[in-house]
Amino acid sequence: MTKGKRLVEVFVERDCPSCEEVLKLVDTYRDDSSIDVQVYEREAHAPVFRERRVVICPATFVDHRLVFYGAFTMNELARYLL
Repeated sequence: MTKGKRLVEVFVERDCPSCEEVLKLVDTYRDDSSIDVQVYEREAHAPVFRERRVVICPATFVDHRLVFYGAFTMNELARYLL
């Protein structure tokens, strides 16, 4: 288990229903003091997309490791944050 804050990064595109679903789920963690949430939008953060080689959205990383392409459930995400 990782000590300290966990980092959840979500890579999204505008007008993407799956991206909106993932953002709503991840948003529930914004008030958790042990988790930092960072959202990258393709147009605004194109260099980060290239650097991380993200081609499919949504893409979700936990502690810099890709854990999901597409939607997922709260329970599935929680397994990576415990």
